[in-house]
Amino acid sequence: MLLSLLIDAFLHKNAIYVGGNAFFFSRKGVFANFSLEPAKKAGMLSLSRGLKILGGEIRQSDIVSFAFKLSRKVAKMRGRRRGGEKGAVTGYLIPHKKYFKPLLISSIRRAVLRRRKPKPLWEDLVEARRDRRARTSMIIVLDSSASMMYSLRGIYTAIKGIEKESRRHRDRISLIVCKGFGSVVVQQPTTNFNLLLSKLKQVGLNDFTPLASGMFRGYLLALRERRRGYEPILVVISDGNVNVPLEKPFRSREYSIDPAVQSVLYVTDLIAKAKIETVIINTKHREPVYESAPLISGTELLIKVAKKTRGSYVGLI
Repeated sequence: MLLSLLIDAFLHKNAIYVGGNAFFFSRKGVFANFSLEPAKKAGMLSLSRGLKILGGEIRQSDIVSFAFKLSRKVAKMRGRRRGGEKGAVTGYLIPHKKYFKPLLISSIRRAVLRRRKPKPLWEDLVEARRDRRARTSMIIVLDSSASMMYSLRGIYTAIKGIEKESRRHRDRISLIVCKGFGSVVVQQPTTNFNLLLSKLKQVGLNDFTPLASGMFRGYLLALRERRRGYEPILVVISDGNVNVPLEKPFRSREYSIDPAVQSVLYVTDLIAKAKIETVIINTKHREPVYESAPLISGTELLIKVAKKTRGSYVGLI
């Protein structure tokens, strides 16, 4: 009997990753994406085949950065803007239409360079080139419960990976901390990452894990950012060991005997319905031994959230 259970567990140890279009595993961490198209899957997986040029050394922060690069592309494709006057100005174009709105400053500069006179002629007029894709806004939901004391290195790695991409693309970024029996927005959306770091230094690790509350607050903030013209990326940093449900009982499509897990699954359904790009960073990834147990582990819960939201999962080892 024991032998049959061990064989069954071995055969189904990767069943939790079923549905992922991109997946790789290393000594540093695990990455799984559930939103890539099958056509792009083969191209990404073939990239890692063969002899590695630099010995194949992969840092945990590299895995986090890769997940954000992928999520930013998906989010920008989802939030592609419509309308001629929308989008940030990124340069100028020679107009090919009969009617257009000239970009005055660039037209004058063009006239000065061509004739040294600040009086543009018809052939000097240009129109604005606009980025039709929505700018992104990263919303970090940080689990600051007592169990995260054993994941300080994972938190640091996740923040470094986020900082690298945020500073490069000047994304808006915000911070939500969940601990005790609720959550709070510590930093409203801003492009100043140093401001977020200063707020993060004041966060302590103790108490319970109300992850559902933090995710729900992040969901509401994501909807507000989308109304303002930004495409949100919800980033959840946790070990998945939830123990505090939402105040009001909610029902999810998937039942769990643990009310805290049930609340997380309910909020996950809301995020998936709103099609909000999601990145799950598990600071304490542990490969599941047997998936069919009535109580799921923190790793299984976080992978389930990534699956339901069609997002990305990063497990730090």
